[in-house]
Amino acid sequence: MRALLPLLLFAAAPAMADPTLPLVVRGNEPFWSLTLTSDGTTYTDAEGTTLQGPAAPPVTDKGAWLYETPAGLLTVTGEPCRDSMSGMPYPYTATLDRDGQPLPACAGDPAALLAGDWTATELGGAALPPEVTVTLSFADGRIAGNSGCNRFTGSFALTGEGLSIGPVAATKMACPPPMMETEQAVFAAFSAITAFDIAPDGTLLLAAPDGTALLKATK
Repeated sequence: MRALLPLLLFAAAPAMADPTLPLVVRGNEPFWSLTLTSDGTTYTDAEGTTLQGPAAPPVTDKGAWLYETPAGLLTVTGEPCRDSMSGMPYPYTATLDRDGQPLPACAGDPAALLAGDWTATELGGAALPPEVTVTLSFADGRIAGNSGCNRFTGSFALTGEGLSIGPVAATKMACPPPMMETEQAVFAAFSAITAFDIAPDGTLLLAAPDGTALLKATK
């Protein structure tokens, strides 16, 4: 599947605590995966190779985490990564040295990029009315917030292909027209969203299948 959003460039994040385990690393062309847990490390690839080894804490070097794995040296950085096939963003960029061949990959859970509280800045390509506030909060497969008039709550799902939101339930309070119109547009956008991305300035982009940003939000 082609990337749903234009390629964006990121600045590397400052050195942070070691990535939270379990850490899943995914590579394409050729496909391979590497899972690091507190109990050990497992590598698999498209040829059916499976390699397992003990768990080992990373060594930090110039802002990167270096893991010795049964498949080779894995280097992980805090620079966000985009899957080359689906366009899905991931929290970390990784490279596996497999018998001297560098294999690029993305690592971590995309949900970590969504997590937290966001305030919408644009809806359908236009700025929100100054008197209307739309908020979003993502956590543990649930979304909640204010749609411009009412509070709402619902579910969201991330798959290898993208993001879906809903079903969503909301309170039934009546509001002035600008708020009600915004609310209707927010719920319409939720039903059309199939992907998300994070812009270089940290803006959350919730997008349609053609890559159009239906909703933009900031923390």
